[in-house]
Amino acid sequence: MRLLSNEKEWDGGRTAVAFGTFDGVHLGHQKLMAEAVRLADENRLCSVAYSYSTHPMQAFNPDRVPLQLETLEEKIHSIEKTGIQAAVLRPFDKAYASQSPRTFVEGIADALHPRFIVIGYNYTFGAHGSGKAADMQSLGMELGFETVIVDAVCVEGEAVSSTRIREAVLKGDVQLAARMLGRPYSVSGTVTEGRHIGSSLGYATANLLFPSGKAVPGRGVYSAEVSLEDGVYAAAVNVGEHPTLPGGAACIEAHLLDYTGGALYDKRMKVSFLARLRDEQRFESREQLAARISEDIECVRRSAGRALRNLSPEH
Repeated sequence: MRLLSNEKEWDGGRTAVAFGTFDGVHLGHQKLMAEAVRLADENRLCSVAYSYSTHPMQAFNPDRVPLQLETLEEKIHSIEKTGIQAAVLRPFDKAYASQSPRTFVEGIADALHPRFIVIGYNYTFGAHGSGKAADMQSLGMELGFETVIVDAVCVEGEAVSSTRIREAVLKGDVQLAARMLGRPYSVSGTVTEGRHIGSSLGYATANLLFPSGKAVPGRGVYSAEVSLEDGVYAAAVNVGEHPTLPGGAACIEAHLLDYTGGALYDKRMKVSFLARLRDEQRFESREQLAARISEDIECVRRSAGRALRNLSPEH
């Protein structure tokens, strides 16, 4: 996939362009991009995703930027998996945001030469979001492109949205989040050295610090899959601070079942959350904590693979 930081870098022919913030690249976003890919394939065009490298709120009120579902690197990877051929991921600043809807669309038409523009039913554009789907259709008739409006994808009777997924993740409802994403929610990072609490209890863990600016599932214990360079492992994962043995920063601690490869410090690890097993708890003793960890691990072993099923949306 070709990656551009500004639409003016485009030097190709006509395009089919999918527009959106694309936080999480959820089922609704995937539907948009699939339509752009289909139109491009049928009409010998190039499919393009148009989005941002920074959250729009960053330009106006950085303290109110919502926790993101994906890092920029993860977002690029997820867009590429849809089959999109090129992605414009441009910075969002106040000057850019102040453009009128017409000026914004004229700039896109001049740079990307769209034959089709694909937008969601609730897409807005231009200063203060004043441009609506009907405005894009009218401008398209003037400027020589067709506007395709894509309906919502619904799960459990409600439209899928990044906001709804974020709420589910923060509550720990990772199964609902997975149904809306079409894949398990994941957190990636470099394994760091922890306090060796798991090892002292007989259950060594690989630890990730909470990634800055990214949503992390609510504190508790989860069934998960952990991806490493050498393979994928079922895992029991604790998110939190160990109330039984307090101290130290909150982190994501993964005990990998059947892993025998040695220490993982400084290696990359991806944790895909499959199901919430229980809340984080305080136990009266280390022995009680160790016994409960043993139960959690057996629960993960019994359920390994089951939580990946039933991810299809209700249309």
